[in-house]
Amino acid sequence: MGISEVSCHLQAEPAVTDCQLLDATQLAIDATLGRRLANAKARLDRLEQQPHSRDDTALASARVEFSLASRALADDLLAHGLIAQEHTG
Repeated sequence: MGISEVSCHLQAEPAVTDCQLLDATQLAIDATLGRRLANAKARLDRLEQQPHSRDDTALASARVEFSLASRALADDLLAHGLIAQEHTG
């Protein structure tokens, strides 16, 4: 029994509706979290580009790590004031 491949297409731009992001020009990104996310993305890309020797367990693990790294960075940004505010008008 084979494992079916699942794919998902994400929009390049975030889907923000009725929200306005605060100016992030003065916002510092935690270097450790940024490095973690970049490493997770690089590993995921590398594994996804090896269809002939694909290790499904490693690929699943890389996807989970990318998700966790993304969430950790987003949580840190939220904790430091980058928040979405609803329009009142």
